[in-house]
Amino acid sequence: MIYLTYNDQPSGIYFSQVIDVIKYLNTIQSKEKVRLIAFISIRQFFKNRNQIKERLPDSIVLPMAPGAKRWKWNIFPLGMLKTLNSSETIMARGPFAAAMALSLKQKGKIKRVVFDARGAYKAELNEYNVVDDEILKNQITNIEQDVLRRCDAILAVSHALVDYWKTEYKFISDKHVVIPCTLSNDFIFDFPKPNELLLHKREAGFNEKDIVVVYSGSAAGWQSFSLVEKLLTQIMDSNSRIKLLWLTSDFNRNSDFVRKFKDRIVTNWLKPADVRKYLLAADYGILYREESVTNRVASPVKFAEYLSCGLNILISNKLGDFTEFVKEHNCGLIAGENTQIVELTYEIKSRNHKLAMQHLVKENYSEQYKSLLS
Repeated sequence: MIYLTYNDQPSGIYFSQVIDVIKYLNTIQSKEKVRLIAFISIRQFFKNRNQIKERLPDSIVLPMAPGAKRWKWNIFPLGMLKTLNSSETIMARGPFAAAMALSLKQKGKIKRVVFDARGAYKAELNEYNVVDDEILKNQITNIEQDVLRRCDAILAVSHALVDYWKTEYKFISDKHVVIPCTLSNDFIFDFPKPNELLLHKREAGFNEKDIVVVYSGSAAGWQSFSLVEKLLTQIMDSNSRIKLLWLTSDFNRNSDFVRKFKDRIVTNWLKPADVRKYLLAADYGILYREESVTNRVASPVKFAEYLSCGLNILISNKLGDFTEFVKEHNCGLIAGENTQIVELTYEIKSRNHKLAMQHLVKENYSEQYKSLLS
């Protein structure tokens, strides 16, 4: 089987939700090995190609045609790959990769296409201008609707996403399964002892009495930075013990928020392999985003990472399926609803870690993955 990605650059998300998934799929079935074919941007091509092949040496990494609107140009080189001769199925990440795979199915080169749907693509392109191209924005509705109709099986990352399809595209199907964004192998571990957690806290730059809130991630539009800073201002004003661990490359030292709390902020930008030990230094993880279609159907892998490190989640209302998860399992707070930050006990942190191991590792969804493979 081929796992196909298009215009996805290597990152922590890519390693977790593509490469780790491929490795896992290869452990649960022996009929046909899963092999990655990745079309990536020509910008920093060799650097990014090497990052992918370091983790999956047998992957095929090709330069994509320049400009996302020219996605169809990649169908020809994809169809010429000899590795397709022995593959009956393509699992395609995103609507453009799925549309490319469906074109090959129509030509008789493959038999099945599995759509790995990570979100609401029409909404994402239009709400956050992910691709600044009006032609592509006009095409995406038909592309997304077509792959939902024609693909043989579909992986959705949330029930909220399936509900969106039903409303937006009159989607009626029993060929889909729901698998949330699960933990990478870096976040599957035995939870540390209390003294080890304290050591992580000190190494990150905090003391034992600090209550640490962490923001980890990018500054993409859907991350709603202005809302996050507003929430953090309220939280940090309420208790001088609260400190902020700001794990992002986008740190504006001149913002009013940073200037006000500069003595209570520790900032860093880490390699994916180093993130875990810093998250273990914290007590709360922030997933606070504006209410948009993109966010209402999302399944942020950061939720799983925070929870596996024992953190309570500060989550916004209607964030995929995870807001209800927080309510059901009492593993955090709905931001804005009397957000009272208190010190977490070791028992609470250990319990949160167990929740992540019970609900957010790939092994918990083996039957769903097997149904996609079959």
